[in-house]
Amino acid sequence: MTNNTAPPASPSLRPGSLVWQLLFFPQPLGETAALGLVRHWAAQRHAPQILLEARADRSGVEYLVGSQLRHAGQLKRQIESLIPGALVVPFTPEDRQPARVARRLVLTSRTRPLAPVDREQSVRSVLSAMTGLRPSESLTVQLVLGPRRRPTLPPVRPARSGQSVAGRLLRGVESERPDARQALIRKLGEHGFRAVVRLAVDAPTEERRKSLLLGLASAVSTVEAASSSLRLASEQPHRVNAPRANWSLFTASQLLNVAEVSYLSAWPITERDDPLPGQPPKHPKPLRPSAAYATGERIIGMASAPGTGTPVGYSVIDSMRHTWALGPNGTGKSTLLLNLIVQDIAAGRPVVVIEPKDLVRDVLARIPNSRIDDVVLLDPLDEAPVGINPLARTLGDRRSPDLVADTTFGLFEALYGDSLGPRSSDILRYCLGALALRDDASLVMLPLLLSNPGFRRSITQVAVKRDPIGAGSFWAWFDALSPEAASTVTAPLSNKLRPLLTPTLRAVLGQTAPRFNVRQVLTENKILLVPLQVGVLGHSAAQLLAAAVLAELWQAIRERVAIPEDSRTPVQVYIDEVQDFLRLPTNLADALATARSLRAGFTLAHQYGAQLPKPMHDAVAANARSRICFQLSAPDARLMTAGQSTLAPEDFMSLPAYAVYAQLVRDNTAQPWVSASTAPPPAKTSDPDAVRRSSRERYGHPLDTVEAAFMALVDPPAADTDQPVSYGRKARRQ
Repeated sequence: MTNNTAPPASPSLRPGSLVWQLLFFPQPLGETAALGLVRHWAAQRHAPQILLEARADRSGVEYLVGSQLRHAGQLKRQIESLIPGALVVPFTPEDRQPARVARRLVLTSRTRPLAPVDREQSVRSVLSAMTGLRPSESLTVQLVLGPRRRPTLPPVRPARSGQSVAGRLLRGVESERPDARQALIRKLGEHGFRAVVRLAVDAPTEERRKSLLLGLASAVSTVEAASSSLRLASEQPHRVNAPRANWSLFTASQLLNVAEVSYLSAWPITERDDPLPGQPPKHPKPLRPSAAYATGERIIGMASAPGTGTPVGYSVIDSMRHTWALGPNGTGKSTLLLNLIVQDIAAGRPVVVIEPKDLVRDVLARIPNSRIDDVVLLDPLDEAPVGINPLARTLGDRRSPDLVADTTFGLFEALYGDSLGPRSSDILRYCLGALALRDDASLVMLPLLLSNPGFRRSITQVAVKRDPIGAGSFWAWFDALSPEAASTVTAPLSNKLRPLLTPTLRAVLGQTAPRFNVRQVLTENKILLVPLQVGVLGHSAAQLLAAAVLAELWQAIRERVAIPEDSRTPVQVYIDEVQDFLRLPTNLADALATARSLRAGFTLAHQYGAQLPKPMHDAVAANARSRICFQLSAPDARLMTAGQSTLAPEDFMSLPAYAVYAQLVRDNTAQPWVSASTAPPPAKTSDPDAVRRSSRERYGHPLDTVEAAFMALVDPPAADTDQPVSYGRKARRQ
């Protein structure tokens, strides 16, 4: 949305005071748009004085527009409306470097128009003359547009211009050449101004000032025509440095039509995509935020378009429609996630973070004192790790053993998909069904269930009694297999279950009665942090643990359907490197669509689109309606620009580090794309070791305790493995 207000002014400024605004042109600036704006000014019946400046220093060329304060807001609106993509922002007058030498350009003909042979090359020549400046040097082209002139038609036989009075007395009034009338029509047949054109320079030495000024004057001369040229006249520098706010009747001016104003303005007018000297890069394109972005409480950064600097954010409810963060390593993606996580923690919301790098470590250093007790650090590498048990049913858990088994089976199905195979699926279902009937079961029992006959019989006997037709017939068939046949049948499944026996996963998933349940995230507003260092854990183990956490979390989210929607505290789930860790025991697209109404918002981050399997990519693209893009590769840039004309793929590909394009949902409406800069990491407020220690003491189990329980399974006291052996508590009564 265009801001139509006037620039902020000092209370001491009066409506008639001269104010300056900085003008940013779109690239390329088309001739049609530029002429349309100047023609609009020339046709105004109420004709305020307008000053146009092109100012160059060693950093490039910038464009100013000056007017009385009373007209500044209207001028801003006209520019931004008539030149799509233009931005006008306030400018401090003190930033105008004063000139030491000035000259005024004078046309040699009042009735012949300027006519460059090649308009774009003239623009390039002028801008080239304004580049290559040294420190403390500057060049200025200033146009003062005064009273307007309406179009007129010349006489059918116009008098020859330049004929002396004596010539008229001796020979009469001579007519112009046949083509002169067409030249007059081009000069006088369109709107114009009484105008002043000044060139100014500042440099340490007289020789350098002369060189720069003559170079600029020569470049401007490329707009001359055979019958109309430019010459330099003396001018006082103070008229450039401190111009009047209103037009003086005694101003030495000349007539310029609309086209001539554009020729002499040094505006970067071109129809080509080639970069012009002294101009900022065409990409990335700055985009202003809509007003809705300023009202969101979850801030992703600050608007980076010139003259903005306002927060860019969205609401907590809007974030329930999920967020897609895309960008390669080193662009600032982790810093963005850190800032959002810290905001959610400070607001008291439940948070889940699953990531493979250093994000959790950074979060631990930014926990408010009021929330240290809420932190649950599920780190499999900890000396007293927090455990989870998908097979456990806590007090008040109304799920049946069959539902627990089915939910846990969905975990493996989501992880391995079709590679699980029908036979392995059948074996896994009955194994989980048997384990779910016990109070002391855990996932690490699965490999033992397949390989240890005595342990298997102690576990399956309850399932056989409960379901003699289904479970009974299956386990009768399985127990009848020879050791070689059983090994062959279970080998594909054993390969997938073997990571459960690694020490790190054993320490987490082997706890039969962990002190933490994932449901506490939702019921007690916990902060669950899950660092998964793939280089230490291994890829398979990290994926399995992430799948277990998400399966438990998703089941807890689904159970919120029994709670009135207004009573569901929004939970924020962050998954970095989502392609490795997002495995849900249901269709992902359906899960994301359902999560919104259950007040669960997912922020999904990864490096590039090709990382995602097609079903996952389609689900994320369809359901993550808020998008935050860092520098993208060409395929991803084309994807983000599909269906819109505001941005080009080159814009996304040219973003520097910590710069984003974002399209966020506000009030269920996708807002226009906005350019923003993400905030730096927030200040550290806590001791990570102290937070880790607090989590360990509240929710962790010492490793030796967990290992002792596991070894009791592997090497039970009972030596006779042919007889049923009881492990842990008794089976649940059905």
